[in-house]
Amino acid sequence: MDFLIYATDIAEKIILLLLFGLSIWSISIIIDRYRIIQWQRKNAPFMELKSKIKKQELITLKNEIPTEEKSEEKIPLLRGAANALVSAHQNTEAINAALSGYIKEEKMKLDQGLAVLATLGSNAPFIGLFGTVLGIIRSFAYLGAQSGTASVMSGISQALFATAFGLFVAIPAVIAFNIFTKSIKDLVIKAETLRDLYISELKGTSHGRN
Repeated sequence: MDFLIYATDIAEKIILLLLFGLSIWSISIIIDRYRIIQWQRKNAPFMELKSKIKKQELITLKNEIPTEEKSEEKIPLLRGAANALVSAHQNTEAINAALSGYIKEEKMKLDQGLAVLATLGSNAPFIGLFGTVLGIIRSFAYLGAQSGTASVMSGISQALFATAFGLFVAIPAVIAFNIFTKSIKDLVIKAETLRDLYISELKGTSHGRN
């Protein structure tokens, strides 16, 4: 009986340490993704790019990007999408292909870490629940060893703490995953909107010439 108590106690502590490490990992990903998405919004205003397309000033965007940003490839998705449109040489098929390829590549970068958040959101509660089960087993072992009511109640409270810790890891991860997924989807939709507007302006210009 003493061995069972000792083994479950060690296993529960390992689970709590694991959950603590996962919480740190989750928080670091959340902070990193938040900073990147905020940077995306700040450095590529959607309405400004729309205005430039309507005024046929999109070609000037390439000259507005600092040389160091070009070399380090630190270009916001929407501004990079606008550059891809200009580089397609006013051909509809080339525009669609260029933007599609660019969006897929950039979306992969923005999605980094989101799979981890989704996994933690789905599985952290079960890890905590496993710790709770071990704690309950230890409490019954205390009861069988006649260690007293205080030991049993202490074991149960520690067991429930494991479940609470699991939820503490999972809930922020799920919320952050949903918010970031929605934000990235909005960026992609805005990039596609710029493409459609650009093609529309090109067709309008060509019809005007005819």
